[in-house]
This record gives sequence, C-alpha cells and structure tokens, in this order.
Amino acid sequence: MEFVMLVCSTTLQEDLEQLFRRNQISAFTQMPTVYGSGAGGGTRLDTEVWPGLNMMYILALPPEKYAIVRDWVAAYRNRPTREGVKLFSLALKEML
Repeated sequence: MEFVMLVCSTTLQEDLEQLFRRNQISAFTQMPTVYGSGAGGGTRLDTEVWPGLNMMYILALPPEKYAIVRDWVAAYRNRPTREGVKLFSLALKEML
C-alpha cells in the first residue's frame, strides 16, 4: 500500500474526483482548504495579494490504484499550461 498526499489547485477537484470514480477509488480524505506555495502553481493564500486556494487529498492505495493516480499526475504535470499539482508518496506501514 502507498500513503499518498495529493496537493493541488481547487480547480482540479472535479478532474481528480472523476479519476477516482472511473477507477473505483472511493476511500479518501479531502481537505478543502490548504495554503501554500510551489514552483508549479505559485503562491495560493486566498488573499488579495496571493489569490487562489489549494486542496489536499489523502489516500491509502494498493499498487495498481497508486499507479493510476501517479500516471495521471505525471501526465498532467507535462502539459504546457496547467494548474499546480504535487503528489507525495510514502510506503504505508500500517493502517488500523
């Protein structure tokens, strides 16, 4: 199993949730408001100076589902025009 933190612009919510539905990924935690700054999406602090919001999904995925999400993120990040998205993956040692 992989423990995945997926941080992205809120504009990607529908795309990601369609990906989850198409691939029967039904267990996730969504944090609807996440502030931050990154090279891909810039700074998003929901202020007049730094408008925009990020969000985060936390998922525990078996290898085949992880590969689907990873491949989608990799393909999306290769687009010339895109919003910020970053995938962090850790080996999942235990889940109770």
